[in-house]
Amino acid sequence: MKTDPIDFPPDHPSRSRPPRADTSGNLALRVDHGAWPEELAPELEIAGPDVVEQRPPTDELRLARAAWIRQCVQVVALAAYVGVVAVGIAWHEPWADEGQAWLLARDQGFWHLMLHALHYEGTPGLWHALLWALTRAHVGYTGMRWVSGVIAAVGAYVLLRWSPFPLILRVLLPLGFWLAYQDAVVARGYVVFAMLAFPAAAILRRMSANYAPPRKGRMIWLALLLGLMANLCVYGFVASVGFAVVALAILRRKARAGLPARTTKPVVLLCCLWILAAATALPSSDVDFPAGRNLQRSTQKIWAALGSRTARAELQAESAASLAPRSAGQSLLTAHPSPKAPGEPRWHKSYRILALLTFPISNFRWLALAACGLVIAQAIVYGPRFGQLGWIGLMPWALMIVIFSSIYLEPHHAGMLWESLIASLWLTWPDEWIVGGRADWLQRITLAALVLVALNQVQWTAHSLLEEIRKPYAGDEAMAKWLKSSQAGKRIAGFGFYSVGVAAWFDHPIFFNQPTAYWIWSRQPRIDARAPITLAQHPDVIVVGGVNWNTHNSDIRDDWIRPDPTQLNLDPLNDPLHVVDYAEARGYRETHRFCGHASMRSGYAEELCQVALQPEQ
Repeated sequence: MKTDPIDFPPDHPSRSRPPRADTSGNLALRVDHGAWPEELAPELEIAGPDVVEQRPPTDELRLARAAWIRQCVQVVALAAYVGVVAVGIAWHEPWADEGQAWLLARDQGFWHLMLHALHYEGTPGLWHALLWALTRAHVGYTGMRWVSGVIAAVGAYVLLRWSPFPLILRVLLPLGFWLAYQDAVVARGYVVFAMLAFPAAAILRRMSANYAPPRKGRMIWLALLLGLMANLCVYGFVASVGFAVVALAILRRKARAGLPARTTKPVVLLCCLWILAAATALPSSDVDFPAGRNLQRSTQKIWAALGSRTARAELQAESAASLAPRSAGQSLLTAHPSPKAPGEPRWHKSYRILALLTFPISNFRWLALAACGLVIAQAIVYGPRFGQLGWIGLMPWALMIVIFSSIYLEPHHAGMLWESLIASLWLTWPDEWIVGGRADWLQRITLAALVLVALNQVQWTAHSLLEEIRKPYAGDEAMAKWLKSSQAGKRIAGFGFYSVGVAAWFDHPIFFNQPTAYWIWSRQPRIDARAPITLAQHPDVIVVGGVNWNTHNSDIRDDWIRPDPTQLNLDPLNDPLHVVDYAEARGYRETHRFCGHASMRSGYAEELCQVALQPEQ
């Protein structure tokens, strides 16, 4: 017999799976050449038919009927998923983040988009390339949402069709909040992650279950999936590295068992796609978006830790600048941020790590922690056996937890943590042949915890759909309709990044004070800081887009620390320069305010508003 590539113990059931007895006590053996070593194949071909014939026809019919019922349940689950997503898309109103990506793709040439514009977005270009193709295919802004829904349905189909989970979990998982709403109805690049991560998990699990070297074609497909994943977003890049670590572990085990694989072409393909992702996502030196500044600051900390005096001086200068008063037009001052108590950052770091574990899973924090602990324990107890990978299979999820304990993660990005956990669970879920004993009880308890989590997330989905139907997600569309109906031909000025949510509803730039319809995350234009120059030109309408923070789910860390309500909206509309106050001090007054509530879990994370100001009569 050939050496087992996964180093199974001699008495492991995966090495010599015994014949199983049917319900009537007759001996039955299923001949599966893909699951048995080649040396046993001749014996199976001879002995198999005589043994299998002993199975009563009624038993075969029962098994066939059970398989047919499972397939029907999966079809119904997929249809339910499509229906839920369709309802959400039909009622959903896009917001600024959706509009920004759309405007970038619509108004840029492909190579300028990839090689220049994305450096101010801090993200690779897979989603923007797809949107660029859609705009050239004359798919409109609202049509983008339906394309997002189709992509989400593909990921759900893969989960239903190939995941190793029990049927109840396989049916409930797609209907959870992240897969059925946040990363499906809301048309962001994160919707593509499930479509890439789930097939990658299926390929890796299949590789671990074969008594043969990995097929070259399968390795190419895996490299392509991981490379595209890296070009999706920074979070996708981290998950791609985690999956690559799992693949490396599988290849190493097979090589030690005398089953080496040819990996040159897949490795070259993956490395090229990784380099492309890094090259397009590298922020420019003058970026002004939070994630870009965070990345630059992290780089400075690394260089400072390595002894760079320049980096240390830059960090000190930035720290001093953060304590300086802020102003709009050098007129309105805001208060200095309150100093943090000694030891507070350390506690906040601990709570942030806990929140990274619990926030994407359940608002019942202890249930979420228990589910995480059970998943880890199950992976360790069952270990690397036939068709499963042991603790190494948790790498896509664990690596994201480690990385984003130091890098800021928005609440609406947390779905990728949940989906990476599903993929890791896919890689570590116990094989169906392993039953009995304490390990069996561990699996049952883990399944029960995950079913409770899935039901909790289904409740989130239902809540979000009802919120979509009852009230707007954002005020962008309402502001655009008002401008089209009563302010056509007037000179309109726009301030704040969230104003792009209004601009996306027009086929031409509408704000005379902004050089492009999309927002340029650069310190050079400084559109808001140029408010005095803009107001000196006496615009007919001023539009300010922004967000008001809420005490419920305003930050991932707040899953464990309730924020101080008095500190949440020191800058109304998240407008640190107070452009609205500055305009009102110079003869403008607020005439219209359109707001919506961005649904998040069982509450809402933000109030997304568009405010219109006009000169006093």
